[in-house]
Amino acid sequence: TYSPCSSVFPAMQDQALAGLTYGAASAPPLGEAEVVQATLLPAAPGASGQHRQTDSVEQVRAGMTELGVPLGLASLLAQEDQRIGLRIYLLDNSGSTATMDGSVAEQGQRGRYTFRNASRWEEVVALALDHARWNLAIGVPAEFMLLNSPCRENGMPLVEGRDFVHVERGSGMSDSQQVERLAALLNANGPRGVTPITLRVQEIHQRIQHDFSAMTRSGQFVFLCICTDGMPTTPFSGQSTPTDQQEMCAALRRICTELPVQLVIRLCTNDDATVEFYNRIDEEMELSMDILDDMKGEAEEIRKAGNGWFAYTPLLHRIREAGTMCKLIDLLDERKLTEPEVVKLVQLLSNREKPFSSNPATFVEELRTYTSSSAPVFNVASQRMEPFVDFRAVRMVLGLGRCSVM
Repeated sequence: TYSPCSSVFPAMQDQALAGLTYGAASAPPLGEAEVVQATLLPAAPGASGQHRQTDSVEQVRAGMTELGVPLGLASLLAQEDQRIGLRIYLLDNSGSTATMDGSVAEQGQRGRYTFRNASRWEEVVALALDHARWNLAIGVPAEFMLLNSPCRENGMPLVEGRDFVHVERGSGMSDSQQVERLAALLNANGPRGVTPITLRVQEIHQRIQHDFSAMTRSGQFVFLCICTDGMPTTPFSGQSTPTDQQEMCAALRRICTELPVQLVIRLCTNDDATVEFYNRIDEEMELSMDILDDMKGEAEEIRKAGNGWFAYTPLLHRIREAGTMCKLIDLLDERKLTEPEVVKLVQLLSNREKPFSSNPATFVEELRTYTSSSAPVFNVASQRMEPFVDFRAVRMVLGLGRCSVM
């Protein structure tokens, strides 16, 4: 049968004809009783599926600045917030997430962070808890769904608290209680099973279509963040085949084209074949999606793209993981920004209410003055507290040459 991704991996398909297979097994596959076919799923308790009543733009912007979001970026995200109805996080807890090559950022004193080695699953858990707090703070409903859930038999619907957790401000529980419920679910469901991402995407597609139709008809978007360390498999096999990969491509294309869904794939692995697979999807499928590494990996990708002149912060990384409609932020690790884009990004990352000058020389001088008195931020790339931009590097990017020490 025809797959809309049939042209994405021609090399893999040619090799498959020669009898080769791809992708290491995540773990022994689940038994049939543990597999769920794509079936109609009920709405979560507290999730009405109706148009989300949002705070005003001014209220959201003020709340975000309290969380440390720069004023320019907070203004942009507050506008976006009016159009976001729900965030869904699909959390890969397959057997391979037990691998000890993950990284977890831990905040210390005065805004500094340290990074500790961890399992991939610990990295996924840290991300989920961080984003639960973030979405509760900014007022966006969010759901955290396990890739492999125990005790869920064939054809049975999702159960709140067993298979997923819904967090939402005003649900009747405090923010801390909701985060604790999510932590309990994740702590009880460590690495196991294979990587049936396609099946879960199909279930999420049906869930949005049937339970959140009023929200999507009102013009609100759903952001789907898939946190994974592997390529897709069937529920019964730990081996990812070209057919599995094509079916996942088809599911992603369908959910992004038939529904108002923006996609983020957050990779929790350094496996070259897996990274290449997802990068090829991003390059060739032309969907509303972004592929992200962990924050140290993204900081390095941004530097390689020619955009290492600003401080890539944990906060900016979280915003990208959650998903944003701002194309400029999506471009950071893809190519060197143009001069107008550099000016725009500086404005977004600053707390300056007055716009910077559009004249390059004047802009750099204004930036030099501003950064001399602005509070430092934690730069993931250097792992030091630094100005939010290096105005000397900006000067070079804008083609103004080196400046003398001032």
